[in-house]
Amino acid sequence: MEYGKSQPGFPSVRVSVGCSIEVSPARYGKETRCRSHTVSCLVNAVYGQAPPAAYLRTPSAPQLEWHRLEYYAFVHFGPNTFTDEEWGRSQSTPDVFTPTALDTDQWAKSFADAGMAGMILTAKHHDGMALWDTNTTTYKIGNGKWAKDRVENDLNADVVQLTAASARKYGIKFGIYLSPWDIHRDPAMPKPSLSGTPYDEPQIFGDANAGDYNELYSQQLTELVTMRLSDGSPIQLSELWLDGNSGSNTVQTFNWTGFRNIIREHQPDAIMWGHQGVDARWVGNEDGVTVATNWHTISRTQDQPHYSGEQLQTGVRDGAYWTPAEADARLRDGWFYHSNEKSKTVDVLMNMYLQSVGRSVNLLLDVPPDTTGKIPEEDVEILLQFKVQRDAFLNRELLTPGLAVNASRIRGGNSTLYGPANVLDGNKDTYWALDDEDRTGWLEVDLGGAYAVDAFITQEHIALGQRIGGYAIDAFVNGTYETLVTGTSLGYKRIDKLSRAVETNRIRLRVTQANATPLVNRFQALGTRKNSK
Repeated sequence: MEYGKSQPGFPSVRVSVGCSIEVSPARYGKETRCRSHTVSCLVNAVYGQAPPAAYLRTPSAPQLEWHRLEYYAFVHFGPNTFTDEEWGRSQSTPDVFTPTALDTDQWAKSFADAGMAGMILTAKHHDGMALWDTNTTTYKIGNGKWAKDRVENDLNADVVQLTAASARKYGIKFGIYLSPWDIHRDPAMPKPSLSGTPYDEPQIFGDANAGDYNELYSQQLTELVTMRLSDGSPIQLSELWLDGNSGSNTVQTFNWTGFRNIIREHQPDAIMWGHQGVDARWVGNEDGVTVATNWHTISRTQDQPHYSGEQLQTGVRDGAYWTPAEADARLRDGWFYHSNEKSKTVDVLMNMYLQSVGRSVNLLLDVPPDTTGKIPEEDVEILLQFKVQRDAFLNRELLTPGLAVNASRIRGGNSTLYGPANVLDGNKDTYWALDDEDRTGWLEVDLGGAYAVDAFITQEHIALGQRIGGYAIDAFVNGTYETLVTGTSLGYKRIDKLSRAVETNRIRLRVTQANATPLVNRFQALGTRKNSK
């Protein structure tokens, strides 16, 4: 049976298969399924062209959700908090861990109030002391006086479990940092203060040493990814940090494949962070910033030779793996709390944000609790002030649905599915699209009045890949278009801030280069309305 006749209000569809078909308005522009006896078929009902095909590498569903988190907290907390160290070379006993007023609820509430989407806790840093009730080592806070006193008073002493519960309570994501390098097990690192104590454990870190450190790490990882809260519900991890840093000459070949398999089995939606993957990569520095050009793909795995920091900042255009960058940075000078340090200013944080989130890179900002077990009030205040400044900047959107918008071309002439008005609707799943053969194009928005514009937000529809390698933004000034912004890679989100406000009533986004037909999800201008004279 052949069906190819157009019906009023429906797209033209041609089917040459042995089945009947029913096309309904509810399925317009979607997949329409049909069946006849044992034959089934799948038909795309579209004007002119089918939906754009995915371009090369695309994010997984968890990666796409991770992109949308944008900004969240790192929490470095452990024995180093109390020994005034960063790496924990002193190897103190668990009795050193003595927070006087531990309050993980205060952490989570502070982060939520500050507009942060989650937090990642150092469950075990390089010092090797575990913050949870592990069965793999005696070197855990549970063997210290603080934890024993809490247990005697029917209080939970498992800091990882407490933190996960607080994250859930305040509606933010929870992740874990588990250091592969372990000073406590490394024979190259002196530990005189532990000699003759229950914490003088076998030195199994290193390929040349007896024992299997990979097995120990796997057991610790398994405990964490299968952890449950006190009510019996499973912990849901958003991200696991597998830091490859080491301050020792000891050679340890890590079983990354085995570690990944454990995570995928028990936390399939968790993002695995490493120097270059597998799900997210290091940005190449610890300053919370990246360069102007940033690709979400690279062409090496975690098991291959490492890229340099400069290479990781840029990434690899059309790379073999979707491995977006995460920019880690510190609110204070150190990762752990030190009483002689002060937090960065709000202006510094805002500049950091514009050079990370504003360049399509997630920002992971370290906010360390002090020796009381709370985030210092002055740090909380800075985070809240940063949110106020950030919101004051971002919450000045000028482009709203209903404004007059036109474009150079529209895919298949279908304005409903692919028209430029889609960039104004706030829907993460809609976009402006061109025909497959088009690589450049423009869209123009009439503001409906005079405005002072000082920034733009542009988002590519990355669910179908990163395509755009050149774009420009123009404003209509004194009877002609003036170019205000030129950029290279677009990706998940670009925030372009002008050095001065420009008065205009029309703006234009131009895609000047793309390796496949460009897809733009969002275009927004920030500014204020000019007073009418």
